[in-house]
Amino acid sequence: MSENKLHLEKSLYLKQHAENPIHWWAYGEQPLNKAKELNKLIFLSIGYSSCHWCHVMAHESFEDETTAKYLNDNFISIKVDREEYPDLDNYYQNVCSLMTGRGGWPLTIFLTPDGKPFIAGTYFPKVAKEGMPSFMEMLKHIHKLHISGDKTIHENADKIVEELKKAPAVEKKIEFKGHFPAPSAIMNALKNYADPVNGGYGKAPKFPHFPFYEWACEQILEGMIPKEQGQHVVESLEKMLMGGLYDHAKGGIHRYSTDDKFLVPHFEKMLYDQAGLLKVLSKLSQFYPAPLVFDGILQTLDYLQTEMVSDDGYFFSAQDADSEGQEGLYFTFTKEEFEESFQDAPAEQKAKIDQYLKYFNITQEGNFEHHLNVLSLNPELKAEYYTQDGWQEIRDIRRRLLDQRKMRVPPATDRKGVAGWNYMILSALTDVIQYCPVDVIQNQALALIQQTVEGCLKQFIVVDAKTGKHIIRHVNTLDSQALYLEDYVNFSDAQLRLHEISGNETFKKNALETVDFIITNFLKDGQIFLTATEASTPGFANLTAPTFDQSYRSAVMTFIHLLNRLSVLDAKYNAEELFGERYADFAQFALTNPLGHGEGLRAQTYPKDIFRKIEVPLAWLDKPEFVAMRNHFFSRFVITYQTADAESYQICTRKTCEAQGKGLDKFKELFKMDEASNE
Repeated sequence: MSENKLHLEKSLYLKQHAENPIHWWAYGEQPLNKAKELNKLIFLSIGYSSCHWCHVMAHESFEDETTAKYLNDNFISIKVDREEYPDLDNYYQNVCSLMTGRGGWPLTIFLTPDGKPFIAGTYFPKVAKEGMPSFMEMLKHIHKLHISGDKTIHENADKIVEELKKAPAVEKKIEFKGHFPAPSAIMNALKNYADPVNGGYGKAPKFPHFPFYEWACEQILEGMIPKEQGQHVVESLEKMLMGGLYDHAKGGIHRYSTDDKFLVPHFEKMLYDQAGLLKVLSKLSQFYPAPLVFDGILQTLDYLQTEMVSDDGYFFSAQDADSEGQEGLYFTFTKEEFEESFQDAPAEQKAKIDQYLKYFNITQEGNFEHHLNVLSLNPELKAEYYTQDGWQEIRDIRRRLLDQRKMRVPPATDRKGVAGWNYMILSALTDVIQYCPVDVIQNQALALIQQTVEGCLKQFIVVDAKTGKHIIRHVNTLDSQALYLEDYVNFSDAQLRLHEISGNETFKKNALETVDFIITNFLKDGQIFLTATEASTPGFANLTAPTFDQSYRSAVMTFIHLLNRLSVLDAKYNAEELFGERYADFAQFALTNPLGHGEGLRAQTYPKDIFRKIEVPLAWLDKPEFVAMRNHFFSRFVITYQTADAESYQICTRKTCEAQGKGLDKFKELFKMDEASNE
């Protein structure tokens, strides 16, 4: 008997649809075989629990009895949590992009009975509007084509499948001298896309592009991007932190801005975005040490600590955009609600409420729907609140708004653990410890690592029932799953970073063994795949992994960056040799779209010969002078430790050790000389 089978699943997103009248299946071989057996088209719907427009389409169409009956009679309906199956999501996003020029969620795909895509889209309304057909119109049109035996369905599907088999190709080669263009040249090429008024690049919607901004901050610190050229980077990050993209009451960043001002966001909070934010701000804090930046780090750490850590010691994946059925309701304030937060305030503060309203751009009309206000700081009044007393007032207002918000119904938290995202956060926390020059912030980041590092290992490193070997499971909501590149890459990156800040040799061993596993199981003939070649998703072709940063940094480019770093520990980690002819394409992809290839810029900016291993005594981790020096060691340095004595150090390239000596004082002098020679 057909029925909705999603009540059997652990995924919050699938459970959100368990009461739909649609006879949903979770993804697997059974519904794919059922479609072939019954010669029915497949309706594949991909989304995630915190997605606002996924909720809208669900309420409009998936809860509708008439729509459900039509689907149940004529289609096999499969619901996919994109966080459980990133390979499926990547593939069908490519299908949608190929067919429509865009993508996103909810992702709506129609497949032939043998599983080939022939129509793709995102949100379809219940009633036709703005040039979009209604969802029911789409269903009837597609079913009519199928029962009429229209050959165009299969012809289109075959064309799409063949097109997607092609590896990305360089369309027009960009010529440059040397191994890679200078960072200043890349910034110069982007200046026409910069928005000098609102910050960022391009028009709405605006995404935070964290890997790109991290690369830019690193190169500003290295002196490769002049400060005047990097000013737009600083201003853009400041606009994000002052705008509605940032959660002023609690900390953390929303997914992206729907407008060009970084004012009104899509309100879901994704774990990977918090990782990107922390990595950028920790480096920005070195050359722009503003309270706005330090509070951005500290508030976000507190947000992770109090709302995103499970009792089992791993990080949750996301928080919803909606609460009580309304987008952004939890995060926004009417003018009256803002004023009510000062009910118990001292008289001198109550007297300044009108000024505070202006600080946070609060009006009676609001800047969002239903007269609600998205919190943001007024840049025109920056001179007033960017003082010691003024910023203390900002902090107090934020605390008051948070206290009031705690009385509301919060958005749902997706308690799923995603391995790669957890290790992105752990890596970001090491950046905070190494680069942010504030002890209290470093200590909070360290406490968060100590709270979660063991929990993440227990949650995601499991024994494969088939082989008896340890594997990294992608999510803790599926019993059987593919092995994903992003999990293995982010795990190995985080393990190396944990070694660098702690000196623990187990972390380094884990990193090296995992990289060896990636080379053996994900690479083949110069191509690197989304899933392990012998452990891909059943009923689904394996795909080459993308080089561009999608919602978060590219696993491919993170891996190449990691190989370049590890090459100073062992020459076998040679990215050019491992990828062969394909390696030259990576630079072309990055230069064609630098904003979308920030991790590609980070991986390729430095020539191989500039990477260095810094080996120092483990005992130096107890010396404040050495710990304070670590913020000079960017990713072209790999820090490792020896325990033979408490004085000897060496600095080595891939081929030779160019400096050796004893004593921290001499090491500090040498490093200052090295710094000067690279300015």
